[in-house]
Amino acid sequence: MHVTIKGMSMRKFLVLGCAALLAACSSNRQDSARDTVAEAEAPANPGAEPLKVALPQLSYRYTLSFLLPEARLAETQDGHRAICERLGPARCQLVMLTRNEAEGRIGDALLKLRVTAADAGYFTGEAARQVTAAGGRAANTDVAGEDVSKDLTDTAARIRQRELLVARLTETLRTRKGSVADLVHAEHQVAAAQEELDKARSWQRELQGRVAMADVEIRYQALAAPASGASVGAALGEAAQGSALAFVWGMQLLLSLAIYLLPWAAVFGAGVGVATLLRRSKPVA
Repeated sequence: MHVTIKGMSMRKFLVLGCAALLAACSSNRQDSARDTVAEAEAPANPGAEPLKVALPQLSYRYTLSFLLPEARLAETQDGHRAICERLGPARCQLVMLTRNEAEGRIGDALLKLRVTAADAGYFTGEAARQVTAAGGRAANTDVAGEDVSKDLTDTAARIRQRELLVARLTETLRTRKGSVADLVHAEHQVAAAQEELDKARSWQRELQGRVAMADVEIRYQALAAPASGASVGAALGEAAQGSALAFVWGMQLLLSLAIYLLPWAAVFGAGVGVATLLRRSKPVA
């Protein structure tokens, strides 16, 4: 009886062990399947961190040339300046405005601005629209970009180096370690390093400003107006007046020259006359 109970216990133990092994294998297969599905779905996960790409830092320069009727040139230039004023000083800054308004001549004009890079496209498009509305057309459009990424990176590295140098030398001066000569030398080095640091920071601000603000240069040229009777008469009158002025100026020059040379001519003539009389008064040998 004891032997029978012991045999039954061994069979139960074997059955339970096999069931546990089967359960473990099934669980492993399910976990492996879930891992495979998760790996397959991982690339499609919208929360995955994207690849970071450093964008180039570009400084833009816009050069525009417009041909306009002479009567609308000044009005169009003022309209472009008004666009800049509406954007405000933080987004647009007037650098230069020149205009040739000589009466009776075909004038030209120049406008230089600094516009934020984000607004440069809007400004140039609005400027071209106003020129078209005024009866003009674009003569030239040039957009150039300069990559200043390397300059910005090098300047930032130079600033970090100078900041560390200034901090180290300042600490040397503060703790007063070393001889007097070393302290004096360190003080001069601090001054030189601080000057280089200030120059580097100034150059960095200039580069950042060139990236943030685009240079816009607009040139205006007047279209030749069709000739009319009044314009032809005015041109002929100006030509006749110019010819008369040139004749008067020439006569004045000749008279002035004669007045300066007349005394010398009289002296020369008198000398020639005296020489002739003396030659005639000599007896013939």
